[in-house]
Amino acid sequence: MSTKNGHRDTHTGGRRLLAVDVGAGTTDVLVWLEGRRPENSEKLVAPSRTVVVARRIDAATRRRDRIVFHGPTMGGGACVVAARRHLEAGCELLATEEAALTFADDLRKVSGWGVRLVSEDEARAAVQTGAEEVMSGDVDVEALLDALRRLGVDVALTAVAVAAQDHGFSPGGSNRVFRFETWRRAIDSGRPLPSLFYDADAIPADLTRLRAAAGCFASLGLPVLAADTGPAALLGVSPEDDGDAALVNVGNSHTVCAVAVKGRLIGVLEHHTGCLDGATLDDLLHRFLAGDVRDDEVRQDGGHGAVLRGPVPAALPIFVTGPNRDLLRGSDLPLTYPAPFGDMMMAGPAGLLRAFLTRNG
Repeated sequence: MSTKNGHRDTHTGGRRLLAVDVGAGTTDVLVWLEGRRPENSEKLVAPSRTVVVARRIDAATRRRDRIVFHGPTMGGGACVVAARRHLEAGCELLATEEAALTFADDLRKVSGWGVRLVSEDEARAAVQTGAEEVMSGDVDVEALLDALRRLGVDVALTAVAVAAQDHGFSPGGSNRVFRFETWRRAIDSGRPLPSLFYDADAIPADLTRLRAAAGCFASLGLPVLAADTGPAALLGVSPEDDGDAALVNVGNSHTVCAVAVKGRLIGVLEHHTGCLDGATLDDLLHRFLAGDVRDDEVRQDGGHGAVLRGPVPAALPIFVTGPNRDLLRGSDLPLTYPAPFGDMMMAGPAGLLRAFLTRNG
């Protein structure tokens, strides 16, 4: 079949990858088929599961329903806020331990909010007696595949790649510091971004959310590649030749700036987007690239940290992505705004695909 510009879009019927980037606001989906032009891939931008779960909790709160929350650990954010509202309204919330880890790593803290921890058997019994069932999990695989099928998409997949933001399991300390240590170790050893992607069975044990997100696809019996959303988005907009670059993702939750020289990380700054306005972010990036931002400065401001090992090359290109990239509108930095596969929201899936192809050729 010919495309509108006269070029023929052909494919070999080879490998088919489902790439799913789970963010704080949206879940971004790409179905890549080997041999087909990536711009013609099926793409979806849908509400993230934390947003969907929050809406279900809020609806139950309005009805004054008792909620049973169970399933795998998932990302917090909107669903945690909704759960707190439910409890503050005097409504009952039951949760299994695995699902409750969505709210906090310290289950004593969760119980202190008023959440009643129950077994899976108790959860099922409560549902049978009329409680509102709310399933956890960063990806509703059955619903996603059903939606794709209804759109006429072939879901005879050969592999899956998923990204989810993981602060790491740290019940006794700051998860902001814990999370940033992953970046620090990568920088200290001069690792490239693709090295921060894991096969499902090699995900570190303390990355509990990422392990759970990969586990959502276990029923498919397919190889699963997983990564944090930060490396996924940054790799998705990095130069194809692995040239020197600063990579910035201004996401709905986190803002990350990584500096790569000869394809290897030499620096990262990570902050919370909600703590930043345009002028603050612009100033922070200027100073970070000049080596003038302290690690403790970022943490004291509510962020994760900053580390830079070595000077930043002159005239370094800066590639910016993320749904809040307009915060940098008007900056005098040499910014470029890539659109992987014609869509900025595909930065995460593009990074997952690139890591997949790096590993599998």
